[in-house]
Amino acid sequence: MAQFTVEQLIYLLYANAYIEAGTITKGTVKSYLPNEWKEKAEEIYVALEKQKLIKQVSKGRFSVTEEGVKALVTNLSTTDYKFDSVKGPKVLNILLTCIGKAAKAHPQAKQSEELSFDEFQEKFKALYFEERRQQELRGVVAIHSKELCQKFKEQNPISQEELNHYFELLKSTNKILAVVEKGHELVQWVE
Repeated sequence: MAQFTVEQLIYLLYANAYIEAGTITKGTVKSYLPNEWKEKAEEIYVALEKQKLIKQVSKGRFSVTEEGVKALVTNLSTTDYKFDSVKGPKVLNILLTCIGKAAKAHPQAKQSEELSFDEFQEKFKALYFEERRQQELRGVVAIHSKELCQKFKEQNPISQEELNHYFELLKSTNKILAVVEKGHELVQWVE
């Protein structure tokens, strides 16, 4: 995903907010920028165009690409920019649209906070024994921690950080044993 400066993010936000019939002019976006950024408007435009987040449609008009919208949605959640003037309802509406898209794109974000360690342990143990049972039917048991964690993440709403933390907690409390063989970590449930 694209890395933004705050100026680029706000430029993209205004472009998206005030776009009409799929395009907008550089001058329109520039007029909404804070005064201290107006001198850099062309530089910001060129940087966004290089990242393929906007594209020139005709002389003086450009549009926001699909990648630009995705980048805007993703990066708005981490910006520390503070609006210091009253902006029109178009900016507020596009902010609400972006927040809605972000929520739909990551529905598990809120739920992942609700998974306690005990719930994790129960579900992880069940997944481990299911995987072990399937492998025993094939005749060889070699449960790779990376693959098991990936399956768990696909089946449960949990962030990668929380998954890593809980998995390390299982190892540190001796619920599972881990051995590294040929660059792969193999795990075994202790019970």
